[in-house]
Amino acid sequence: MLFFLLVGLFVVDADLAMQKKTEVKMLLELANHHATFAVDPVLKTEGVIDLLEDEAMDRFEERMNQNGGYHRELQTFVPANNSVTTDPLVFSRYYIDFRAWRQDLDIYLRYNGKSLSQDRLVPGASRPEGGRLHITVVTEEGEELRLAPKTMVGPSHVVVAFVDESPFLPLLPGHSFPVVSVEELKH
Repeated sequence: MLFFLLVGLFVVDADLAMQKKTEVKMLLELANHHATFAVDPVLKTEGVIDLLEDEAMDRFEERMNQNGGYHRELQTFVPANNSVTTDPLVFSRYYIDFRAWRQDLDIYLRYNGKSLSQDRLVPGASRPEGGRLHITVVTEEGEELRLAPKTMVGPSHVVVAFVDESPFLPLLPGHSFPVVSVEELKH
């Protein structure tokens, strides 16, 4: 009976982790969509779509607070009591402008337990239909977590968050996973 209870706890814990991953992905997508409306109006009149990055991050933060109860402290989103995660979300962002969106790009990030930082950017081949974006996160243990590739269709704002959650019960392992949002700037 104890064995079945333990198996049940593992299943519940894994289900909670998947729900959190889905919720965090949705929060990032909504916040990033809102951020991509921060387009430079002067350049837009000249036919150039370019992001006002400070305004974009303010808009991103606003949506993370409205939809998830998170507030930003540097490169971390700190959860409120009713947020989907109990531990802070660390994040990294990258803007791919109108001159570079047709070029492939590999983004390597490093998670050290407290922050998520850009390790290196490796440009690749150009594609007329839009470059492919590959994101790899290297954990503290040296494990490489590769996210599914994305194809850019225009200038894009990329936000990668890393969830490093405490387990449901102390005897279970914690959950760590990256989540990415890639949004084209809105015309």
